[in-house]
Amino acid sequence: MFDRPISVGVFLNGEPVGRLALTNENLCAFEYETSYIKNGQSVSPFYLPLRPGVFIARRDPFYGNFGVFNDSLPDGWGNLILDRYLISKNINPATLTILDRLSIVGSSGFGALEFRPDNSFTFPVGNPELDFLASEAEKILNHKDNGSSLDLLYKYGGASGGARPKVLLTIEGEEWLIKFKSTIDPQNVGPIEYEYSLLAKQCGIEMPETRLFEGKYFGVKRFDREGKTKIHMLSAAALLNADYRLPSLDYQGLLTACLKLTGNILNWIY
Repeated sequence: MFDRPISVGVFLNGEPVGRLALTNENLCAFEYETSYIKNGQSVSPFYLPLRPGVFIARRDPFYGNFGVFNDSLPDGWGNLILDRYLISKNINPATLTILDRLSIVGSSGFGALEFRPDNSFTFPVGNPELDFLASEAEKILNHKDNGSSLDLLYKYGGASGGARPKVLLTIEGEEWLIKFKSTIDPQNVGPIEYEYSLLAKQCGIEMPETRLFEGKYFGVKRFDREGKTKIHMLSAAALLNADYRLPSLDYQGLLTACLKLTGNILNWIY
């Protein structure tokens, strides 16, 4: 069992941003570091403006967490893999707090935020075959035995969001997110998604590089990385404190948020 923290430090590019703790009601409390306030930028402009004082998260929609830190946690597939991995290590996932889960993310999450203490699990290096990973992911989705591969599946997919099985791999020195089919997807879902990505580019939509691996697995280069540099990012749901599980945003709301952030609506359109 790892040491369970009573507070968690938040870091950005090695610089301390602030500290998280839990209230008696299990709501996250966050305070910026004084040094960061002098020279930094808000990590979440609408709900964590850059100023002194303690911010208390709302109960909903992120179960007492702030949206910006909830973005760092795995979701869907990543949560499924993490919880099963924890059970295999005799850790009850239901007993973990938000702080516990952020410390397990440590420096391995999406975006640029990192959390200390870093209780992330370490694994051997190297990339296994995609066909093998896809097969093992399918076993999990079909509730078949997967104990022998949980370490690998968690290592390569435990930080991911979304409902579909996916892995994060370093290929030819670049970091990629590669998706596998779910139980309800057609066999050729990878080529279909890849063709849609090409159509989006032809329409002038700016997006990361995509690739079809082995003729069947759709991959997208990680948009939260530029070489070795981590890019701070926020989902629209985190930025606006919106429940991404329910239809709660429309284009008018997104355009309004863009205007407030940039002062120029053309930044969104173009």
